[in-house]
Amino acid sequence: MSAPPFARRSSATGVSVATLCLTAFVVMVDTTIVQVMVPDLIGDLGAGLDQVLWVFNGFVLVYATLLITAGRMGGIRGPRRLLLEGLVLFTVASLACGLAGSVTQLIIARVLQGAGGAMIVPQSLTLIAMLFPGNRRGAALGAVSATMALAAIVGPVGGGLIIAGWGWRWAFLVNVPICLLALALTLRHVPDLRPDRRQVLDRGGVVLASAGLVAITYGLVEGPRHAWGAVAGPVTIPVVFAAGLALLLAFLWWERRHADPLMPLALFRHRSFTVAGLLACVQFTVMLGLMLVVTLHVQGVLGGSAIDTGLVYLPMAAMAGVLSPLAGWLTDRVGGGLIIMGGLMAMAAGVGWFALVAAPSTALSHLAPPLALVGAGVGLVMAPASAEAIKELPAGLVPAASGVLNTGRQLAGMLGVALVGAIIQIGVPLQAAAGLGGRAGPQGEAYASAFIAAERPALTVLAALALCAAFGAPLLRSRSRARGDRFTPMSP
Repeated sequence: MSAPPFARRSSATGVSVATLCLTAFVVMVDTTIVQVMVPDLIGDLGAGLDQVLWVFNGFVLVYATLLITAGRMGGIRGPRRLLLEGLVLFTVASLACGLAGSVTQLIIARVLQGAGGAMIVPQSLTLIAMLFPGNRRGAALGAVSATMALAAIVGPVGGGLIIAGWGWRWAFLVNVPICLLALALTLRHVPDLRPDRRQVLDRGGVVLASAGLVAITYGLVEGPRHAWGAVAGPVTIPVVFAAGLALLLAFLWWERRHADPLMPLALFRHRSFTVAGLLACVQFTVMLGLMLVVTLHVQGVLGGSAIDTGLVYLPMAAMAGVLSPLAGWLTDRVGGGLIIMGGLMAMAAGVGWFALVAAPSTALSHLAPPLALVGAGVGLVMAPASAEAIKELPAGLVPAASGVLNTGRQLAGMLGVALVGAIIQIGVPLQAAAGLGGRAGPQGEAYASAFIAAERPALTVLAALALCAAFGAPLLRSRSRARGDRFTPMSP
């Protein structure tokens, strides 16, 4: 059994992994950075809140919808080529965001950013699978996972600092030199590898999957704003979900009959891919659901700023960043099942701990230990789940698997936010959400008390979900086994 052609050059692959980390970092930062610039966008562009929310939602909608297609296109055209094209699009879109003269221009630029991000992210997993044999992928995936965890926190913190010092436009313009550096490093250090088998694009699958994912994603991001009811005329959020589900079922029917499907159903015959993918989705549901609670608690109950919120997340990011590479390294040696199980249990314990200590009078520093424990759990799940998901797959299935895994994580994260938001809205009066949190006086106190009472059942659901998922982790085999898949170098 021989390693892939470039896997023997340790220095080259080390720089390659660092480059892939950089590309993932810049995309993940931009998934969260907009959340801290809402007041500035409203004031500077004269936009309404609904318009500004689409600066965030437009990115998420396109990003989530295109991940499966982009992952598959990487297998057809080559992951390095698609990565380069995504970086070019992301760079141009970031420049357009920074120069936007109206909120409409900004939304269009953000949609293009989402498309570029969807082209970039799946290629990281695909290229690592091609560069490393199965028993060496965990450490490399750990580095990328650590980068993504840190990026999710750097977005609000770094964005808040940049906006405070130079304005919201520079939060986008700073991407340009970073993307240019990533382009140069990719051209120099990332080899152009492709599976031996030629593949074709399943256009019918692209249409059905994209339409279904648009509907599901739209329902998740817009459901809370429409109170899960009417959108326009007879169209309601439940109708949108039903349409999305019907389209995805039609997509599965189509895939069973297509000779070269967009999402090969053979993926799900591999137990490791199915189990690890589900566990990765649970991790994102719990993580992003908790982050919504933390943000609302810090800013609404405790009256903290966006920067305060980012600083509260730092222990979580630090633990995830430290443990992800270690967890990936251990996965290469002993398998990921027990590591993932421990990580999900740590997440459940951390979420439960946060629910116990969170109160209107709790100091920000007291929130750090439970969030650090959640971060440790995230670090123990992210890299092992990715490594376990692809460890047994033939080379030709890896690009599609990367798109499916990233899409699942993205949708699971949005589901976590929607689930938590729906539970909290049951207990918190809608008028209280209009900015009463953190204020002195009876109204502020009433909001704080109502929010604490509402957040605890939401946190209980998240903790229970993580705990239940933990007992599915032993279904993964205890030891990774590398496959002798062959990849063809397209250029030295």
